[in-house]
Amino acid sequence: MKFFKSLSIALIAILFGAGSLFAQVQQQAPPQQQQQMPDLPSNDDVSDEEIEMVASAINELGPIQVEAQEKMQEAVEEEDITFERFQQMMMAMQNPQMADEVNVTDEEMATLQTLQPALMEIQSEADEKMVTKIEENGLTTERYQNIVMAAQQDEELRARVEALLDENEG
Repeated sequence: MKFFKSLSIALIAILFGAGSLFAQVQQQAPPQQQQQMPDLPSNDDVSDEEIEMVASAINELGPIQVEAQEKMQEAVEEEDITFERFQQMMMAMQNPQMADEVNVTDEEMATLQTLQPALMEIQSEADEKMVTKIEENGLTTERYQNIVMAAQQDEELRARVEALLDENEG
C-alpha cells in the first residue's frame, strides 16, 4: 500500500503539468527557457497542520485523477489507438531520444492533433477540480505543489505524509 501512496504523491504532482504537453503538440513552438525550480520547503519548514492538509488533499485528488485518466483513455481508444500506444507516443514527444524507438507515423501524429482538444478539455476540468479540492483543504496550489515536490526528494517529509495517509486509511 505504501507503494501506491508514493505513486499517488508523484502522479498528482505530475498531473498539473500534463496539460502543457498537449499545448506543445499543437503549437510546436520553440522551446521556452527552462523554468527555475522553486525553493522547496524542507521537512522542518512544513507544519503538522500542512501535512494534514496535503494528506487530505491527496486522498481527494486521487479519484479526480482516476476519472480524468479513464476519460482520456476512452477518448484515445475511440480514435482506434490503444492507450499504451498513446502513452508511448507522448513519452517520445517529451523525450526526443525515444522518438527513434517509438516511430510515430504521420497518421498517428494527425490523430494526436485531432485528439488534443478533447484531451486538453478533460485535463482542464480535472485541474480545476483539483485546484478546488486543494484550496478547500486550506492550501494554495503553489504551496501544495512545493510540499509534494519536496516530499519526493526529502525522505523525512515523505515519511510524514505517508504516515498520515496510512493513519487516515485505518
